[in-house]
Amino acid sequence: MACVLSSAVSLAAVGEQVFRGQIVHCACAESSGQATATAGDETAAQCTDACVKVGAGYVLSNPRNKSVYQLDDQKKPKSFAATNVVVIGTLDRSSGTIHVVDIVRDIPPRLKRARTVSIVCDACPRAMSKARPAAFEELTAWKRFAIVPDPGKADLVFLVSANPYLGDYITRQGPDNRPVLISIVYMNVIDPHTGVSLWGDSGRSGSWFVSNATKDLIDEFREQLELDESPTERRLFIARHTTLKAGPAIGK
Repeated sequence: MACVLSSAVSLAAVGEQVFRGQIVHCACAESSGQATATAGDETAAQCTDACVKVGAGYVLSNPRNKSVYQLDDQKKPKSFAATNVVVIGTLDRSSGTIHVVDIVRDIPPRLKRARTVSIVCDACPRAMSKARPAAFEELTAWKRFAIVPDPGKADLVFLVSANPYLGDYITRQGPDNRPVLISIVYMNVIDPHTGVSLWGDSGRSGSWFVSNATKDLIDEFREQLELDESPTERRLFIARHTTLKAGPAIGK
């Protein structure tokens, strides 16, 4: 199926923009932007994998504005096949091709509906103990969520740790017994009922910069969460993934 680009308001814009959609193969996307299967009950993920294996390329398919964007970078999309993403880049209006600067996984809509959060600092000895008060301070200043002490009664859990999240918030018994090297701060926004990480990233810190790294991760989450709500947050999000990629960000 030929890749088709329908007209959209964003086509006239200049400079880096954000584009939402799903990374699929061209043959897996209808002209309406709706991801589809090519045969039988084949899913979009199966279709994408199969098509790319035979040398075909990735596109960004968006059924909301009924568009399919071609991507000039075919390496970055590989790890996001059949995933809802936000692409940061510039649009070549004549060809309908996005010059890709960065790609990040899009956040689930339910994050926008959340109203209460709880902060959990896991694997936080010594200097990492600064992470929880830093997260509390930043979330309080944000004023979007009510902070509750009981994680079981919160819509979301902000899990801060010196170790990567293993997806075991619900199943793990007792504290994290892995060795702790305070060089990276990890933050995951978790559904406390399923243990699934709905958003996550990490920032290099060292013992002196735990607070800065923690606050920066919350700011990063805020920028993506409020992309469609605040022009300021949208500009900060684009800056983080364009100009800031040229050098280390604060706390990164």
